[in-house]
Amino acid sequence: HDWFQTDSLVTLTVLKKGCALDNCKVSTNSRLISITSSNEIIFNGKLSGEVRRDEITLTVTPSKVEVRLPKLIAGRWENLVEKKEETEESGVSRPESEKKNWDRIEKEAEKEEEEAELTGDAAVQRMFKKIYGDADDDVKKAMMKSYQESGGTVLSTNWSEISKKKTEVKPPDSMEYKKF
Repeated sequence: HDWFQTDSLVTLTVLKKGCALDNCKVSTNSRLISITSSNEIIFNGKLSGEVRRDEITLTVTPSKVEVRLPKLIAGRWENLVEKKEETEESGVSRPESEKKNWDRIEKEAEKEEEEAELTGDAAVQRMFKKIYGDADDDVKKAMMKSYQESGGTVLSTNWSEISKKKTEVKPPDSMEYKKF
């Protein structure tokens, strides 16, 4: 979702394809808001301030749902919805089955990436990425300087050697360097 505001109005946009105006519904109760489309909740939260419930307007396009929420008290809101800790006190929460453990998913993806058997360029890229990622600042500087100055023909990790002079272009034996 995305939102913007003026002193008197908050506009909330939820990107959702295939919504129809007759299937969308906005429910508000004090500061709680729920937007549904075909009985699917597409936005749910506790607003940072109160709105005029009778003046809410709903606009539906083929790719998004836009809700205009006139503020009860003019002014700027720091956030559209209250932070998670405050929202949980209100009793509005998603079922445990719908929550995702993003840390676990990220670790699984990293593990799969590490274990994947790569060949050719992908294996070389992984090796250089690991060398660069595990290196100290001097090694990173040496790699960047040697690669840039040589037009991609030299890659060095020795900063004490590379820092003293300009890195010469050294194409592979079977090739010739031409400057364009």
